[in-house]
Amino acid sequence: MKKWQYDITSYSIEQVRAIQAKRQLPTDDRPVMFCTDKGACFFDNIPNANIQALLHILDTKGAEGWELVSVQFRSEEMVCFWKKSTQQD
Repeated sequence: MKKWQYDITSYSIEQVRAIQAKRQLPTDDRPVMFCTDKGACFFDNIPNANIQALLHILDTKGAEGWELVSVQFRSEEMVCFWKKSTQQD
């Protein structure tokens, strides 16, 4: 039987911008993600540099063996729920 370890991480818009700077990705003043006042968030019309920074975040955690279970977007952050197998029979 598989056993799982879980983790929850959050990433602010400032952290995404820091990754863009560190990776020398182009930046502009458009938001990283868009959220409505009702809590619906989406990526429409974001610059490619933002997508690349988010992919870097996900790829880094995935390289550590974590599988993304769910992601929730808030107006100022992205919250990720992860799992990884700790034991197999």
